[in-house]
Amino acid sequence: MSRKYLNDKYCVRCGRKTPTPYLKQNYKHFGKGKGFVVDLGCGNGRNSRFMKKRGHRVVSLDMVDDYGKEATLGKQPLPVTRRADIILCNYLMMFLSKKERRQLIKDIKRISAPDCTIMVELYPAKDSFAKTKEDMLVLQKEIFDALGWEKIRYSQGRFIAKNAESTL
Repeated sequence: MSRKYLNDKYCVRCGRKTPTPYLKQNYKHFGKGKGFVVDLGCGNGRNSRFMKKRGHRVVSLDMVDDYGKEATLGKQPLPVTRRADIILCNYLMMFLSKKERRQLIKDIKRISAPDCTIMVELYPAKDSFAKTKEDMLVLQKEIFDALGWEKIRYSQGRFIAKNAESTL
């Protein structure tokens, strides 16, 4: 598979066909309802397909439109008008610059419904902004702190958090 990204970054995990193990193991944290999911950096759509099979409505966004809708993540506003119940951000943030991450986090907050749940997964990659495990851990904390959401699960390179925004 050939995927040329606008910033010349490439996730080697994009070629995998099955959903991420973290998503499969932690699906229960997304509640029992059939929510509206935004899959940011969807790659080949493996996580999007997993969520669709479970009855969710999914909008898939990636810098390459081989699955889902093309969107320059972190450089333009997310083309989403409906509030998201679930946001998947698997293996994306380490490929965005600090400025792009700030923009994307701002957009995540804009599209998030109260009680929205987000899943973020990261890994160190030599062609990313988190080249080492230590870089990745710093980035993870930066993202989690910038969101300011309630921690549900938090482990090395991944977390699940809930928007604690009041519905009153």
